[in-house]
Amino acid sequence: MRVRVLGCGTIAGRTGRNCSGYLIDEQILLDCGPGIWSALYSAEQPLKQINHILLSHFHVDHISDLIPFLWGRWVLEDERGSLLSIYGPVGLNGWFKKMTTPHSDWIKDLAISLHELGNKKTEVCSYTVETRSTGHTANSICFKLSDPRGKSLFYSGDSGWNENLIELSARCDLAIIDSANSSENKTEDHLTPELAARVASSSGAKRLMLTHLYPEVWDTGPAEKAAKHFNGEILLARDRLVVFF
Repeated sequence: MRVRVLGCGTIAGRTGRNCSGYLIDEQILLDCGPGIWSALYSAEQPLKQINHILLSHFHVDHISDLIPFLWGRWVLEDERGSLLSIYGPVGLNGWFKKMTTPHSDWIKDLAISLHELGNKKTEVCSYTVETRSTGHTANSICFKLSDPRGKSLFYSGDSGWNENLIELSARCDLAIIDSANSSENKTEDHLTPELAARVASSSGAKRLMLTHLYPEVWDTGPAEKAAKHFNGEILLARDRLVVFF
């Protein structure tokens, strides 16, 4: 499995990083926040290879570049007939209709299939995708993707402490976990590097990637803090980072 970090930052853009977006094996996009459209072009990633998008929740820093993505497919007329499947939390259908209504004159030309996911398992390409709720919003979800070789990726989306994260990330090869806040500024709807490490340790994950850090957290030694709670390899997410496993 190959994971390309397109964006690992937050809407507080002082770090100069794109917001949330991760490309899996050049065909599945996890979240599509501000800057992801540009990052795909910078990576010379053909849009026609991305026919599946997984959305963790509907906050702007995770979804705002979906419209530019759809516009790009519309402009590239040879891709208008290629089915794009979008997966997300319960409420996806209503949210998508509201978001795309101002653009309905051209979006209707696109072949789009919407799939609302609760706590269930589904097949996406050759991957098994499992989801659980995170509690960050009423419907927010986290994902586990498993490939035919048995390799697995966990993505928390945004979340506070939640036992569902531990359950779903069990024994995964790479856990990408929200580490937005410092322990001094902890909130209920985001994790800290220390809490992200505790999730990874409790689940038996092999590797941990800390992501979605707010600017003030970058200078606090997040990887070093996480290492006190997790014995595996710890990666600090950065835009354009590519991880193989």
